[in-house]
Amino acid sequence: MTFIYLFLALGLAVGLNHPAWAWRMLAQLGAAAALGMMAWSIWLANGDGTFAARAADDVRPLLLNIMAVIAVLVVLLLLALLPVQWRRHAEPVPDWNQRQRWGQIARILHWTSAVLMLAALPMGLFVAVLRPSPERTDFLAAHIGIGVAVFFLLLLRWAAQRASPGPASPNGAARLNKLALYLVLATLPVSGLMLAGATGWSVLGLHLPEALPMPPARALHIWLSGLFAVAFAAHAGAVVWHHFALRDRQLIRRMLR
Repeated sequence: MTFIYLFLALGLAVGLNHPAWAWRMLAQLGAAAALGMMAWSIWLANGDGTFAARAADDVRPLLLNIMAVIAVLVVLLLLALLPVQWRRHAEPVPDWNQRQRWGQIARILHWTSAVLMLAALPMGLFVAVLRPSPERTDFLAAHIGIGVAVFFLLLLRWAAQRASPGPASPNGAARLNKLALYLVLATLPVSGLMLAGATGWSVLGLHLPEALPMPPARALHIWLSGLFAVAFAAHAGAVVWHHFALRDRQLIRRMLR
């Protein structure tokens, strides 16, 4: 299952930054379909008793339902913006970064990581609410595999930016947000490996030593997951605000065709 998510993330990243409008529209439809399927899975969990079996003070079903609502809103936005892709001419993008915009390599690495994290976050919550079953085992293995992939993608992004520096952050808040996202993307997978070692779950067929006992390992992973959600929401919110409220169309075009 991990490789399915990897190929999906890479396909969406390449498609969204493709020079041909047809490929960009196809990728946009694919992103909408993936988000719609996620929202539908959460909706089904409301009706099949998965969430009802949880304790009344368990907030994870509520968080998943909030994610489903956000996913539906993003689906509607993606569908509404489809005609824009058809009318818009995309400028050529170099492979490597420039001081004014990010190159194609950085864009693909960025969007691949973003899609994987957007899949890993609700998947981790699902793993926490599902009863022990083959389905839960598959989701947990995919969740761990995605975390390992995100960590190595972060190393590739760091190496690519060292080789060709991209645009500077527009202000101090953006620099702080970028630093927070990078730190969380580096430490969140590590905390997940610590949790796997504490629970005895294998990672790519390997059994890791116990670096932390179960309670602190779980608490650390949950805390870092929440920190990522906050940092990502701030990042996405700032982009949406600049694009739609301030009508700054160039900010998003630095990382997306």
